[in-house]
Amino acid sequence: MNPSLLRGLVLTALFCLSDLSQARSIRVVVWDEQQPRQAEAYDNFLGNEIVKHLQQFDDLEVISRRLDDPGKGIDENTLDQADVLVWWGHARNGEVSLEESKPIVRRIREGKLSLIALHSAHWASPFMEAMNERTRLDAARKYPNSPDTPRVRFEFVPPPGRFPPSHASIITPAYYAWKRQGVVQQVRVDLPNCCFPDYRPDGKPGYLHTMLPDHPIAKGLPRRFPVHQTEMYNEPFHVPEPDEVVFHETWEAGEFFRSGMVWEIGKGKVFYFRPGHETYPIYKQKEVQRIIVNAVRWLGEEIAGNTRTALLESLEKRNLVAWCIVPFDAKKRNPQQRAEMLSQLGIRRVAYDWRAEHVPRFEEEILEYQRLGIEYFAFWDSHETAFSLFEKHGMQPQIWKTVPSPQATTQAMRVQVAAEALLPLVKRTARLGSKLGLYNHGGWGGHPENLVAVCRSLREVYQAEHVGIVYNFHHGHGDIETFEASVALMLPHLLCVNLNGMNEGAKPKILPIGSGQHDLMMLRSLQRAGYQGPIGILGHVATEDVALTLQKNLTGLAALRATL
Repeated sequence: MNPSLLRGLVLTALFCLSDLSQARSIRVVVWDEQQPRQAEAYDNFLGNEIVKHLQQFDDLEVISRRLDDPGKGIDENTLDQADVLVWWGHARNGEVSLEESKPIVRRIREGKLSLIALHSAHWASPFMEAMNERTRLDAARKYPNSPDTPRVRFEFVPPPGRFPPSHASIITPAYYAWKRQGVVQQVRVDLPNCCFPDYRPDGKPGYLHTMLPDHPIAKGLPRRFPVHQTEMYNEPFHVPEPDEVVFHETWEAGEFFRSGMVWEIGKGKVFYFRPGHETYPIYKQKEVQRIIVNAVRWLGEEIAGNTRTALLESLEKRNLVAWCIVPFDAKKRNPQQRAEMLSQLGIRRVAYDWRAEHVPRFEEEILEYQRLGIEYFAFWDSHETAFSLFEKHGMQPQIWKTVPSPQATTQAMRVQVAAEALLPLVKRTARLGSKLGLYNHGGWGGHPENLVAVCRSLREVYQAEHVGIVYNFHHGHGDIETFEASVALMLPHLLCVNLNGMNEGAKPKILPIGSGQHDLMMLRSLQRAGYQGPIGILGHVATEDVALTLQKNLTGLAALRATL
């Protein structure tokens, strides 16, 4: 038997038999507005006290963010690195808007992030927007549309501001439905106020009662225990009905609060934990610390599992991106033939590469993809004719560009020169509203660490948050041995990964997926890292019908996917 083939079979068997489904570390971001009054109870801010405790656990990767950080500590890069976001806000809750919170809630809904809101974060915008989204979902379930009746029209009315309700207030969210001929046609929904009528910051103890002792968040906790110093909140709490109430809390004066609640929002979850106040050392109490660790693990393990599942979804045929199919096609198809070929293969997304002879047919290609419902996902390099057409047709494809390999005397200078060379395209893609993908294509600019350095420079120095990385296996043979580390480094920036069969020494360079020695290992590395973005397959064989090349890749990829 061929030694290379034998080695590939052995590697495949080992990966299939080993326990490679072991969860990766849970990535936690602790966000804190860091107000000065926290010094009454914490030497280095409340959020950092939580970080210090969480960092003791090997299965957790924990970072701290604050309101005064760039992007208010919730930039895309930070959110992309988080499985769980722990949020403390109080006096400066209004400085993060509901609009700025929507990327957080979108990730929750997609199962990419879970939120833990602590105490006064009931009025933090991420929690409020999450409760608004849950209310919208609840409204659609309460008043479903029917094909036989007029479509239900919803009017969602926000509260007038962050004002505590009175005991006489209508409890929100509230629903008012209008019927015509017995059929609901319009619904007014008063969105949740996310507050309560009574509070008392006197530091008297509250008593937590574990209502769901078998719940993962309650693991290792007694059925009843005191929170020695705390602020009192009193029901009713104006939020959607939770899916689970893990803890009740009572006070000696008779007040009551649902102090540990869980909501499902799409594929993700939100946990609200009430005990708090920045002037009391609540987050130093062992039972409270246990609750936060339990919640982080429970929510984070689910997100980590979702990301592994999400890679499988990315590898489904309907989600794949066909790449290198225009110049690399022995049949030299025209735009109509190319679109029909992709449609027949069941491929719904395409990244467009081109040569000078293709420029006159740029628009025809766009229209043919639109006709057959194929997403024009990305465009190679830069051309003003194409950019004008994207604006004309309201398109925002990713733009892929090779990173320069400047000849400078230091690494810092090389990064600076490369970033400055890309600035015109950075600004042009920003006007388009497109992501700019820095593309590995050999040389200094093709190494993962240099791609990341240039990407970070553009984001940090020029606020170019739309810049990321497109990584191609077929230009990454030199990274095979270090691929696991390279993926971890690039992960926060990855916009797309294009696959290829991978042998040592690039012999041959272009191989069908599944026929290389290292294909499964590299896919497993993507899976363990939690990559869940777009995946491309190549048609990069100029002497072969591109439909045949793509089909070989589809077949090999399906076999690998079955082992993940």
